[in-house]
Amino acid sequence: MTATQKRARRIAGGLALGILLPLALFSMIEFLVVTTGSAPPEQDPLVLWNPHRDQELTESKGEFRFSRQWLWEPRPGAMVYGAPINRGGYRGPYYPEERSDRLRIAVMGDSSTYATKLSEDASFARVLETALRERDCSVEVLNFGVIGFTIAQGLRLYEGRVRTYRPDIVIAAFGAVNDQHLTLADLVDEKKLTRISRLRYRIREFLQRYASIRLLNQLRAGESDGQHEIEQDQLASRVPLADFERCLRDLHRAVLADGGQLVLVSPPRRFDGEARFPRTLEYTEALLRLARELDLPLADVRESFRAGDLEALGPDLLEQPHLGVESTLFIDPWHPSPAGHRRYAVVIGRALERAGLLPGVR
Repeated sequence: MTATQKRARRIAGGLALGILLPLALFSMIEFLVVTTGSAPPEQDPLVLWNPHRDQELTESKGEFRFSRQWLWEPRPGAMVYGAPINRGGYRGPYYPEERSDRLRIAVMGDSSTYATKLSEDASFARVLETALRERDCSVEVLNFGVIGFTIAQGLRLYEGRVRTYRPDIVIAAFGAVNDQHLTLADLVDEKKLTRISRLRYRIREFLQRYASIRLLNQLRAGESDGQHEIEQDQLASRVPLADFERCLRDLHRAVLADGGQLVLVSPPRRFDGEARFPRTLEYTEALLRLARELDLPLADVRESFRAGDLEALGPDLLEQPHLGVESTLFIDPWHPSPAGHRRYAVVIGRALERAGLLPGVR
């Protein structure tokens, strides 16, 4: 063996030792941390939704799962009020991406569209489909509502999934409350959506698999706990008002480019909900203004609910929000009851008729 070969072997041996020793040390530490159970559970390196929901997103069961495109989505096969999420990842009957000759309507929105706390049969999407079919309109309505969604997520969902179904009409029901919720300014939805697509996030996501890394992160976080208070100027809405309008404009352009028609919905809220979160009215005003500016069909469900709620309960609802809730239009400050979903469907159906979007309806 020549001197050069010997030197190469020594160098290779040194490199191998330099790699194997740290790996062996890391393996020992990992073994100790795992066996003692001292590490926190695995979770995403970024709060995607909230701590409770984020834990669900990392599990192999549950109603929702992580999505790299729009943060979270319904989990196909998950049972929700007696019926599974279909294999397309949305509530209600499954319709294939291939088009039939039926009018295809895609409904997008948040938990009210999803019909939280109710069977999907009671959702305004399904009520609308049934009502139109009873009037001899050959139609299929796909319910792409997702609990907790904002228009920023909805725009990504349209671009990445909904458009593949080539809907004739897209009904967008955003702006009820999620968009205005406050979060840290560097964790607004647009920034989260950008961050999860980056390599750095994927590396951190990979490292979360190791208990020792999670323990180290917990210890580091503990060192800074309580050192800084969150100032008001560090907070922002999940979707700031300007971004809310921009996302709606982008959605309109995308639907139009695909040959479809966007229909906007002004979502309803109960009186006490609006009293608690008055900024929601700014989102309603922006939505109404945008509908006029872009000449888009508008289903003003909020106005219809407000009139109906006044008739049913009167202004005492604000002081006594529990009065008659189950028998009227809401089951809580944000979510429609079955009767509310029926009214929702009526208001949307009338908006579609006014816009001439229901050919052949008798």
